[in-house]
Amino acid sequence: MRPSLFQFSPVAMLVVSAFSAQVVAQSITVNGVVLDNDGKAIEQARVHVHGRQQYVYADKNGRFTIQAPAGAELHISAKGYGDQFVTLSNNNELKVQLQSGGVERIVVSASGLHQYDLEMANPVSVLSGEELSRKTAPTIGETLKSMPGVHSNYYGPVASSPILRGLDGPRVRILNNGLDSADVSRIGPDHAISADAITTEQIEVLRGPATLLYGSGAVGGVVNVVDNRLPRQLRPASTQIETRYSSGADEKTAAMTHDGGQDQVAWHLDGFKRKTGNYDVPDFTNDQGESSDQLANSWLNNSAVNGGLSWITDKGLIGFSIGHIDSEYGIPGHHHHHEEQDGHDEHDDDQDEHTEEAVFAKVKQDRYGLAGELYKPFHGIETLSFSSALTRYQHHEIEEGVIGTTFKNDSFESRFTAEHETIAGWHGVFGYHLQQSDYQAIGEEAFTPDTKTDSHALFVLEERSFGDFTAQIGARIEHVDYKATGIEFEHHHEEEEADEHHAEDVKHDFTASSLSAGLVWNFQPGYNAALSISRSERAPSAAELYSNGAHIATRTYELGLAYNLDQDGEISESDIKFKKEVANNIDLTLRKYEGDFTFTYNLFYNKVNNYLHMRDSGLTMADLHSHADEDHDHDHDDHGDHDENGEFSIFHYQQQDATLYGAEFAMAYQLSAEQQLEFFIDSVRAKLDNGGDLPRIPPVKVGTGYSYSAEDWSANIDWTHYMKQNRVAATESATGSYQILDLGFSYYFNLNDLDLTAFAKVNNLTDELGFVHSSFVKEDAPLPGRSFTLGVKARF
Repeated sequence: MRPSLFQFSPVAMLVVSAFSAQVVAQSITVNGVVLDNDGKAIEQARVHVHGRQQYVYADKNGRFTIQAPAGAELHISAKGYGDQFVTLSNNNELKVQLQSGGVERIVVSASGLHQYDLEMANPVSVLSGEELSRKTAPTIGETLKSMPGVHSNYYGPVASSPILRGLDGPRVRILNNGLDSADVSRIGPDHAISADAITTEQIEVLRGPATLLYGSGAVGGVVNVVDNRLPRQLRPASTQIETRYSSGADEKTAAMTHDGGQDQVAWHLDGFKRKTGNYDVPDFTNDQGESSDQLANSWLNNSAVNGGLSWITDKGLIGFSIGHIDSEYGIPGHHHHHEEQDGHDEHDDDQDEHTEEAVFAKVKQDRYGLAGELYKPFHGIETLSFSSALTRYQHHEIEEGVIGTTFKNDSFESRFTAEHETIAGWHGVFGYHLQQSDYQAIGEEAFTPDTKTDSHALFVLEERSFGDFTAQIGARIEHVDYKATGIEFEHHHEEEEADEHHAEDVKHDFTASSLSAGLVWNFQPGYNAALSISRSERAPSAAELYSNGAHIATRTYELGLAYNLDQDGEISESDIKFKKEVANNIDLTLRKYEGDFTFTYNLFYNKVNNYLHMRDSGLTMADLHSHADEDHDHDHDDHGDHDENGEFSIFHYQQQDATLYGAEFAMAYQLSAEQQLEFFIDSVRAKLDNGGDLPRIPPVKVGTGYSYSAEDWSANIDWTHYMKQNRVAATESATGSYQILDLGFSYYFNLNDLDLTAFAKVNNLTDELGFVHSSFVKEDAPLPGRSFTLGVKARF
């Protein structure tokens, strides 16, 4: 049965009924102004109702209006200023002055307990406001890659996922407003993440295990893309329009967001349209000896529209959202057998028309959201809440105008939580998390079978303060069921047995538990230290269990844990009992967050038992084909012929113990009220305990930046150096160092009732040739060359 938004209707109806039964009371309307210590307005200061997902931003005059219950605590913050907490009284007119210096404290919605980033035991980074706008790229991976501890797997500029401390794929969960993005980006690096940064409000990166709320797929961390598509606060009507043009790929982008509200109804609309050609790159020679100054088949044409409507009172809220994505993009380095047969010279100038030899992806996604919150429904409970998302995802890979492979994923996810009042000094949440998906892959690259997944989990998070110490503990238990169809375990070598192949339906289930404990010590004003210890279990993903076929994106033949492979190329059913990954992680953090000089220093150590990885078997697809006239997955024979008679190496998923450790450091120094200097460095070391390095581990990254902010203009310069990576796995080559220099300039002005920002950027000013070590196609897909961007943002 396909997932349905109404499968979890009993929980939804419970909250809705309780919400409707409340006596609707008016919230207090609070007006205020946020100023600096010289009495000047602070634009875009954030005003947040502590303990709830309600916030607004100050306008160009520093003024704001927010609905909040009497006695609520407001948190006012702005980048480059120390924050303040204000408890509401009968005075509904507020004047708040913030002192310059210090780090803006931001609520992390993915924390589960309305925690601020500077108060969490686990390391977290948040990209928001002008910094998010400045770093926005067509992919989430490229948007976030300059953050400490974050890199990108980079399948060209069109598909790029974040790597957290050397981990990605099924170990890093990509969320949209706390729920899974439900695309197929976790299965292959050439599959783009459906979320986009250009219409978001902030992106949260939780480094290290985040399994308690988000399941075993978050054993390496979480990236949460936060927007306002399902409104959770009443905001004054406002609209923002942005247009930009970039020279490096002839990129044209337009985006719009609108928020509004009247009485107790809030609404939101956003959308964008982006179109690019192939990306210019510095002159390079690929692994086939071909020279070029352009990354072939790297064009992009995507658009999205989202909307939401909510009913909001001081007793709670109920809201609904809907979103639609259309995306087409070329897939760099994605070679097929037709390219060799038909030649390369006839269509070189036709990438915009999706030429015969260009393989491209066509993606559609529809997403429906439903969420509700109920405040103080009965004694002992502060907030009851639920959030659900139903997603229909479809991804075609098209070659010569014909669909070669189709990936589909129909999914439903719902989370129900109850936040309880303080009991014996402990405050926390407990809840239930449901995830269901129906995944299908059809066509010549369907290397993973159709699989239905059901996951049910219970979790609890608790927090308590002891003077200068805050303790945070949590636990989760999760049960995952897989039902895969069309599995062929036996490959017969005799001709007379060739027709006896038959498909089987298989089932596997896992129960994974996770525990976490953290301690934050505010040992001196403006300083804290944090220690986090966790034990997180991860069930193998369906792809890790059942993959069996050529994966063109990784240029390998992938074989899952469920199969046995002998040295003669015989594939059969494995009799080995599958094991869960067990990650034992320690994080130590030191922060200074007040004053002109601030810093964050993280040390981490992650001991993973039964680490799942692909090991080179020493065989190729030719070894499979040489034994049988008719392979179990005969459609892949042509791929083998294309790749020099089947020289795709067979990589077999195996489990071995591994260790990952490293450090992250970031600092900022406010030279004056206008000038700031920043510096960061990160590193990760990842190796198997029995010897050998893990593949595609990012190199050491170091960077520095300088920014100047005047009354009506600002400028920045950022330099990032990626060091040489020569600690490599047996099947990969070392990658040389490179450095990227970026410049930016913004000018702020008003025209009639429009608040305008004109901006200009230069990316990769020196036109440096850089290859990304963590990319599967690093030799064929260098980073973009020098590019100039011009844009305008208008607010009204």
